Amino acid sequence: MFAEARERVGAESIEIILPTPASVYQLKQAMASQFVSLKSLVEYGRIAINNEFVDDQEMISTTKAPSEIALIPPVSGG
Repeated sequence: MFAEARERVGAESIEIILPTPASVYQLKQAMASQFVSLKSLVEYGRIAINNEFVDDQEMISTTKAPSEIALIPPVSGG
C-alpha cells in the first residue's frame, strides 16, 4: 500500500484470498469489498505486479515466484 491507501487501511500490506486463476479485475473487486475504505482508490488507482502496471484483464500468476502487487492511488499535479 502506498500513500493514501496505506492511511485508509492502517497497514503497509493486506492479504486478499482469491480463486485461482484470478484476474486483476477480480483482485480489485475483492479489495473494494473487503476494505470498503479503498473502494474509490481501487476504482481510480492502478495495479502494478512486480513493478509493472497491468490492466484489469491481466491474470495473477500463482505458479511463479511470489508476486509483489501494489495499489497505486491516483495522483494529481503537474
